[in-house]
Amino acid sequence: MWEKYEWTNKPKQVVIEKNQLYFKTERDSDFWRNTHYHFNRMNGHAFLREVEAQAFTCRLKIRMEPKHKYDQAGIYLCRDDDHWLKTSVEFIPDGPSHLGAVVTSYGYSDWSTRDFSNQDVRDILEFEIEYDQGDVQVFFLHRDGTKEQLRIAHLHRNTATETVKIGPYACSPNLDQSGCPVEVLEFEVSIR
Repeated sequence: MWEKYEWTNKPKQVVIEKNQLYFKTERDSDFWRNTHYHFNRMNGHAFLREVEAQAFTCRLKIRMEPKHKYDQAGIYLCRDDDHWLKTSVEFIPDGPSHLGAVVTSYGYSDWSTRDFSNQDVRDILEFEIEYDQGDVQVFFLHRDGTKEQLRIAHLHRNTATETVKIGPYACSPNLDQSGCPVEVLEFEVSIR
């Protein structure tokens, strides 16, 4: 299943078994551009494949064991370093954690969040992205089957190509501590 995927910033610890993927984040890893914090970090861990389609749906089931502030895992969708999107749960030990999405356009990131219970951070988490000609809908799927829309955005492009890259990602932005184990249970891209 993972033959078409390539790492951007491959972590040191990676295990691939059949359809499952296990890896552990490195410290000081993140995807963020310019806004508010005035830094650029494009050294997060993402296992990506190219998709050349006008429309597709991507669904991810993941389990993580966050240990430190800002540990995060979810889906990463990108055209290039200036135009990308990530959706995830970000761990805040003294809570609540954050469920949300970062959209980066023309090199500037914005972040939308909502509170997320620390009790649920270590459960199986499920995200979905619907992509249609650059328009993106981001969802979180709850255990009871309900689907919560987190964001609608547009993934801008500098060229005429429709090629994007998508895959599971995780980061540990903490400068001093790392080591968030991540288990990708299911990952599927369906062309529409």
